Order: sequence, then structure tokens, then C-alpha cells
Amino acid sequence: MENIFILHLAIILGAGLVAGWICKRLNASPLIGYLVVGALIGPGGFDLTGSKEMEKALSEAVEQAAELDPDFAEAHRLNIDATTSSGETQSEGKSEKQDSVATEKPLTEKELAEEIAEREQHVVEIQEEIRKDEFAFDATTEFGVLLLLFAIGIEFTFDKLAATARYMFLGGSLQMGLTILISIAANMLFGMSLTSAFVLGCVVALSSTALVYRSVQDVGQADTKRAQATVGLLIFQDLALVPLLLILPKILGAGADEGSGWFANSWVDMAAKSGAFCAVVVLAKWANVKLVVPRLAALRSNELVILFAVFALLGMCCVAEALGLTPALGALAAGVALGENRLTRQIDALVTPFREAFSAIFFISLGMMTDFSYVWLHPILCASALIGAVALKWVAAASALRVCGMDFRGALGFGLSISQVGELAFMILTLAYAQGALSDVAYQTTLFVSVASLALTPNMVKFGLTKLGMEPEAPEIGRADADLDPELAAAINSKGGHAVVIGVGHIGGSLAEELTALGKSVCLVDMNPVNLQPFAQRGIATVQGDGSDPEILRAAGAGRAEIIAVTTPRDEVALNVVRACQQANPTSVILARARYRLNVQPMKRAGAEFVFCEENKICVALLNLVKEHSLGGSRNAAKLTDVAEES
Repeated sequence: MENIFILHLAIILGAGLVAGWICKRLNASPLIGYLVVGALIGPGGFDLTGSKEMEKALSEAVEQAAELDPDFAEAHRLNIDATTSSGETQSEGKSEKQDSVATEKPLTEKELAEEIAEREQHVVEIQEEIRKDEFAFDATTEFGVLLLLFAIGIEFTFDKLAATARYMFLGGSLQMGLTILISIAANMLFGMSLTSAFVLGCVVALSSTALVYRSVQDVGQADTKRAQATVGLLIFQDLALVPLLLILPKILGAGADEGSGWFANSWVDMAAKSGAFCAVVVLAKWANVKLVVPRLAALRSNELVILFAVFALLGMCCVAEALGLTPALGALAAGVALGENRLTRQIDALVTPFREAFSAIFFISLGMMTDFSYVWLHPILCASALIGAVALKWVAAASALRVCGMDFRGALGFGLSISQVGELAFMILTLAYAQGALSDVAYQTTLFVSVASLALTPNMVKFGLTKLGMEPEAPEIGRADADLDPELAAAINSKGGHAVVIGVGHIGGSLAEELTALGKSVCLVDMNPVNLQPFAQRGIATVQGDGSDPEILRAAGAGRAEIIAVTTPRDEVALNVVRACQQANPTSVILARARYRLNVQPMKRAGAEFVFCEENKICVALLNLVKEHSLGGSRNAAKLTDVAEES
């Protein structure tokens, strides 16, 4: 196949699909499957993408060209000996070629020049093919990182900042500070320079917000006070990534040249440009809320909303890069600029499919970077580094949570849950390695520690939150209006009552239209954003997410709802949703749909006031049909058929 990038992307997505399916069947996080399958299909595993084959072809082409032009390898800075399979095979091959060359008829000067040019052109073509493939794949994975940061920026609100301020700033700075200082001391004991030790300390100090939050949700602890406090530490790490990405290039010598900025001093120049960029973000957020979003919402077009979101993301990245800052800062700023407005949740729902797809590619690419041969040759070093990094982060995080007031066992449990090296740390790791601040050994070891710790995260979270003897804690139910979209809050206050419909199928959609016609404010909740889009276009409030999640229910206004209708088609799902709705608002009237009769009483005990059973309704309809129409004659049988079709 000529287009290697498309082939590689197909292999990666296919492998990710299989890995995600297997993980879901095993009730594991798909992200773990992405990391593992990436390691298996990458150059360090089975090499399904053919990276080693391309390197081998390049090595052979260079060797052939160097036979006629010894200066060629030196001119292209290629190490022929390093890419050949073995010295013995190489020497045998060279001797055979030299013998064959000696027996051949000598070439004329013109023929020799043509032969050299042809072989060198072949090398250049292979190099260009590899370069194009690497550029395309790097651009794809980088866009995945930008979408992750964009999602973090959207979730960042000043309400969350105020709620977890103590844990965020005191606990977060203490956790990162302890991790970096201890890491510097440990690495310098092994002869590493201060700069390299500091970079590794910054890498180890960052955790995975996305993976930890998903894993905590899986064990039902996402809405507890302890979990919200821990999220404060994770948010601080995400925010700390911004100044680190600004400062580290200066420390490593990868920043802009002196005299090319606004000020002669590079540090002053960076501070001035950062301040200017913050002003741009504030101005963009004001413009979105006051000017752009109201007009965009009035058009009720999903296409325009998604185009606007992507344009804002890429535009902010371009502004950041134009100021000499990192595009990652622009992606985070774009999310902040588009947050806390009437279209925020719709934008997040529409961007979700892109974010999940590119995130899968990103995590698979992380796994592909793992070199199994290196791990095989240095098992003790890799295992010791993994245990040491996890233990260091566990102690630092638990200490920070304990200082901020969390109970001892809670600090141990949640400290263990954030003791991995996060995916965003790869941005710092890659930057440092490219600038020569890290040796191959340090880079490969840290890479293994990060991938392995990410793969272990769900198990660490489950063990930390269930096996360390923490006292049970009820989910934290906040104020009724705390997470409401301003437009939904205004609709609830202005209309005659509020209703929440969970499960947007034919039944849920029809019920929402009828409630809207009766003058009530309605909010629809569904896991699939595609089901919600037609209603969002017509101005009906929607929230994408799990209806059993208290945070989703708060965002839908369940705390203010007079009626909550649960119309999901699966009884076990509906039962969990009814329980969550009863906890979110004990005074609301809960209507539930049940497929089987045996689930009616459990739903009523869970809090549903009215349960409409499909099995009962069908049974009653059939019995009435039989009573009203005798089956004895063909005329009545035809009537029965007509009535059944109408039903």
C-alpha cells in the first residue's frame, strides 16, 4: 500500500476496537486495553505497523549507496552499523558484495555517477516516506492531546475552584513539591544532573485526571467529599502543567532566541506574553458569552456549533504559538473560554466522539512507544523504578491529603489512586528527550513506568478505595442549582414546573414533547448525544450522561423537578436510575418504565410512585381484545387483526 499512514491508522484503530471490546466484556477500562495493545502491535512487540521493516529497508538502501559513495552516510548523518542486524552478517554480506563487485566489469565514470544518483535517490524516497508517516501520526496523536486538554478546560469552573480551593492549592502544591524534591534527590544519587533530575521530578509529579476519575466512578465514589478533594489535587496538576510547559523550554534551551521577543530578557518576555495571552482568553470568554453564543444558539445548528468549537480550539492554539507559547496552553485556554455558557454541555457532547477516538489513538501510541526488548534486558531496573515511583507518589499524595484534613485511611486510599504517572507527562518527557536532557536509559525507564502505572491504575483505585478500611461515605449532594446551565435555571424559574426525562427513545421523546406543550420546562438525559441532538436543536434542554450519576441529575435540574420520568428500556438500568433520582429529590413524582412484571415492586421500593409495566399492559390489551371479539368466525377474526394492527 502506498499510503503507509492510512494502513497504520487502520491497524491501530482495529486493534484499539478489539482491545476496547475485550476490556468492556471484562468490566475493565478501555484505556488499559489501548495501552496494552499499543505495546503489542508497536515496534517493541509484534511490529504490525512495519516500523522495523521500514528501518531495515532504509539501512539496506544506505548501505548500498555507501558502497559507491562512502561519504553518503556521513552526509546524511546515518549510522549504518547501528541499524544492521549483526556484525557477522554485515561483514559476510560486505565481503560477498565486494567479491561480486570485483568480478563485475568496471563502470565508466558516467555510469558510476548515474548509479550513485539512483541509489541515493532511493534512500531519499524511503526517508521521505518514513518522515511523512511519522509527521502524520505525530500530528494525529498531538490533536488527541489537545482535545484532552480542551475537555479539561471546559470542565474547569470557578465554582469547582472555590469548592476545592484548600485541597487544590495547598494539597496540590504540597504533593507536587514533595514529589519533585524527593525525585531530584533520588536521581542525583545515581549521578544524574540537576536539570535532568528536575525534569524527571516534574514528569513523575503529574497524574492522570481522566483515568483516575473514570476509575473512581466505576467504584461509585466519584461524588463523595474525599473524591472531590482528590480531584482538587488533580486539577492543580493540570493547571501546573501550563507553567511547566512555559518554563521547561527555557531551562532546556528550547525557547525562542534572545532578542526575538518583545523584551531582551527571555523570562520577562515569557511573562509579558503569558499575561497578554491571559487577557486574550478573558476577552474571548466575554465575547463568547455576550456575543457569539446567543446568536449561535438561536441558529440551532449542530454543524455550526461543532465547527465553532474546533475553530476556537485551533484558533487559540495558533494564538499561543504566535506568542511563542505552547499549543497545549491554547487548547486548555479554548476550553476555559467556551466553558460556563448555555452551549457548553452541547459543545462537550458534540466533541466527545472526536475526543474519544483521538484519545484512543493517543493511548495506543503511548503503548507503542514501549520497548519490550529494553524491559527484557533491564527487568530489575524497570521494576524498581515502577515500585519506587508509585511508592513516592503514594506517600506524597497521602501526606498532602492528610495535611489538608482528610482522615488517615481516606488519605491512604485516595493517595494510592493518584500514584500513577499521567498521560500528559509525556509532553514534558518527549520535550526533554528531544533536547538531550535525558539519556536513552532514563527515557525508556520513565516511559515504562508511566505506561505500566497507567495500566495498573484501575486496580490501584479499586484496592485503595475498597480494601484499606475507609468508613463508608454518602455521595455529596450539592445545592439544587449548583450545576445548572443558566438558560435551564431561567426556564425552571419562569415556567410552571420542571420535569426530567431520562432515556430518549420513542417514549421519552413523546413524553418530553407533551410536557413542553403543557408549559413545563423539560430536560432530557441520555447516554448517547446523537439521541439528544434533535431536541437540543429545538431548544429543549439536554444533558449527556448516565442518569444514575448524581452529578448528571443535578445538571438536569432533578433537585427542582416535580416529575422525573425514567423511560430506559432495560430494567436493571432503570432500577439504578430510580434509586439515584429518589436520593437526588425525595419529593418529586418518579414515573418508571418496566419491561417485566417481577421488576415492578423493586422499582416501587426504590422510590418510583408509578411503574408502567410493558408485560402487564400487553397482557391486559390481549385479554380485552379476546373478550371483545370472538375468534369463532372469519369476520370477527378479520376485525381482531385490524384492531391488533392499530394497537
